[in-house]
Amino acid sequence: MKDRVAVNRVCVVALWLVATTLSTAQSTARTLHFDLSKIGLVVNGEQVCDDGTPRMQDLPSKMMTEILAGGSESVPVLIGMVGDTRVAETKEPIICYWPGMTNGDIAFCLLVGLFTDEKGRTTIAGAGWNDMLGSDLNLPAWEQMHSFNRKHGKGALQDKWRRLWSKFGDQTVWDEKERCFRLKGSQ
Repeated sequence: MKDRVAVNRVCVVALWLVATTLSTAQSTARTLHFDLSKIGLVVNGEQVCDDGTPRMQDLPSKMMTEILAGGSESVPVLIGMVGDTRVAETKEPIICYWPGMTNGDIAFCLLVGLFTDEKGRTTIAGAGWNDMLGSDLNLPAWEQMHSFNRKHGKGALQDKWRRLWSKFGDQTVWDEKERCFRLKGSQ
């Protein structure tokens, strides 16, 4: 009987340790989720399209602040969203003249911008718009992207970003002055 009580106590203590460890791990881990339809420029409480800002991280919005606060942890989340074909539910397109902008389109535009400095230079080889989609063919940006997706599928863009992040993700840092990711030690 004493052995059974001792075994039960050991089991209870072990279960308590496991539960405590799991609870702590779950409470400290951040689960990032972004509603990209809320990323656009807001003026007088209304979301409006903006063609004057070349990088989305320069648009003042609560959602952009959350994405930037996530740091490098935001990048894989955005990569996972590139394949999202749901049309973003916005009153106006986030980028002017971009019909039917999907959450995946927004995620892709965001990723390109996050790896572009203030002068429009790509900070990691392969992360530029034309690096990802091919030459522009004198098409508007949305047509260039849709042409690529029709030919290769949205999964191809996700795969490109995953390979790029797998190769360079642990070598990147956020450059607060330029408001973009760049390789450690590069200027």
